[in-house]
Amino acid sequence: MFRRPPTIGELRRPPQVLLLGNHSSGKSTFINYLLGSDVQKTGVAPTDDSFTIITWGDDRADRDGPAVVSNPDLPYEGLRHFGDQLVSHIRLKQRPVDLLHSVTLIDSPGMIDEAKPEGGRGYDFPGAVRWFAERADLVVVFFDPDKPGTTGETLQVFRDSLSGIDHKLLIVLNKMDQFQNLHDFARAYGALCWNLGKITLRKDLPLIYNTYVPIVGNSGSRLPLQDFDEARESLVDELQNAPARRLDNLITQMQSFAERLRLHAFVINNLARGFRRVQMQWRTAQLMLLAAACVTAAMAGLLIALPGLLAVFALLALVVEKAVLPREKSKRIDRMDEAFERIHERELLMRDRDMDLRALWAEVKPHAREVAQRCGLETFTALAWADREKLNELIEVEIPHLRSELYGSFGAPDDLSGDAPPQLREVPMAPTLEADETGAQRLAV
Repeated sequence: MFRRPPTIGELRRPPQVLLLGNHSSGKSTFINYLLGSDVQKTGVAPTDDSFTIITWGDDRADRDGPAVVSNPDLPYEGLRHFGDQLVSHIRLKQRPVDLLHSVTLIDSPGMIDEAKPEGGRGYDFPGAVRWFAERADLVVVFFDPDKPGTTGETLQVFRDSLSGIDHKLLIVLNKMDQFQNLHDFARAYGALCWNLGKITLRKDLPLIYNTYVPIVGNSGSRLPLQDFDEARESLVDELQNAPARRLDNLITQMQSFAERLRLHAFVINNLARGFRRVQMQWRTAQLMLLAAACVTAAMAGLLIALPGLLAVFALLALVVEKAVLPREKSKRIDRMDEAFERIHERELLMRDRDMDLRALWAEVKPHAREVAQRCGLETFTALAWADREKLNELIEVEIPHLRSELYGSFGAPDDLSGDAPPQLREVPMAPTLEADETGAQRLAV
């Protein structure tokens, strides 16, 4: 009851690149530049309020949201839980472009200045962005000179949707060809750095790609554009390298999933074990009191009244149990943090593990608490020692070994390009699920 594992469609999906940004920041223009055709509408005002999935296909077919999320061969079934309002704002476009053989592009609605619930989009936009970002192999966030700061919705997305995925986040200050002088560029770049410093809560700022999309007759800049051209080429290289990132992200996703699963299982098991102990103690005390009552009745010569006495005693015991045990269960669930601290007492003393563990627990706790309250601690059987050891082995041995193979045998992920061995190039497209001897499913990479 932790969370469902990835579907076959999610595992077999091609590498994905999510593009975010304020409206008119140049996302759609950049996509059209990459694909060499006008796939997306462009304009100064907001032109598209949908998440548009652009993938390879030779029929140039477009599909709407319901057709996309209901197709089990596509990795977007999980979007259904956001509701019909989001599903109606999903589009899928197929285009016969070579780049799309290896990378799927996801364009997003432009982020706006106000993000108030009463005047919002009608669906959980930060949640949808988080869903796409967690599954993307690269997330590119665009800013433009007119809005180098962060809108209200951008602030919300950075805080709620992009936390914890810094390893696949790229920042782009676009439309460099609009600057007339170095002073304007410095002001815009400084404003962006200032605002990023406030929302990323990091001492060091990420690399910012300063670039533009070349449009014939559109550049009136007096700045030398050579460095900006090189930045654009570097950005395109990053996108083309998404298949290699896919391998690394798959392993990272497994690591994160397994660590959250272990924390969820260990805490729930600790709470359930403590509750079962109290439950057993209470029932043992009931039996002892019942035996004492029987002996007392026999010694007092009240055997005739014994059945009635037992019935009254059983009723009172049931009433007391119904009052005591639920209160005990609620008390233990409220002390989840204590269970977490008790299980990881030694690790929390290590400075390099302390913050990571607490951040992980902050992610796991809300769902673990909900499951414990809805299902009841008495419904959980004891976690078998073999299962506990399997989780530990998976996290501490098997997944690190996969990463070691990826980096050791084939070099760093950045080197996994078209010259990589064929068997490695095929992995991002079609990982498989295999059943081991215990019947459990494990990811074969």
